[in-house]
Amino acid sequence: MRNAVWVVSVGLWGCGATGPTTSVDAQATTPLTAESSANSQKKEALAYDATGEAKKCEKPEDTCTAPKINSDLQSRCVLAGFRMAQCGCEMWCMGKPGPAEKTVYDAEGNQKACAKPVDDCSPQPARAAFQDACTDKGYRLETCGCEWLCSGNPTK
Repeated sequence: MRNAVWVVSVGLWGCGATGPTTSVDAQATTPLTAESSANSQKKEALAYDATGEAKKCEKPEDTCTAPKINSDLQSRCVLAGFRMAQCGCEMWCMGKPGPAEKTVYDAEGNQKACAKPVDDCSPQPARAAFQDACTDKGYRLETCGCEWLCSGNPTK
């Protein structure tokens, strides 16, 4: 009889929690042969940092303090359907999240990237028709750069 190796998968889950929790995957408790275990170790988990760069996810180190979570990365990660995981001493996304820029729309329905608000700028008030079209569709007006834009397409 071949030597069998039992594998238990432990995942990190959280939604703004202060620390990771563990979960045991019942389907991952099937025996594997030494050869198949060696093959599965060749696959390295990749995680993505805030810039979208793929990195090898190392197991969490015991000497780390509580990892700092980049809230922008976390929101983009979760919105893209992925989860955050501690890799080494940092929290990264376990899938490639979308771009950092929010997509917004102008009054004509043109898609734009939401620029960061400018400190020394007060945007001109949005036209009433644009405000109504945006809010009537369930969207909201946002300040992007130095202009008001809609969180969704107000023309559709």
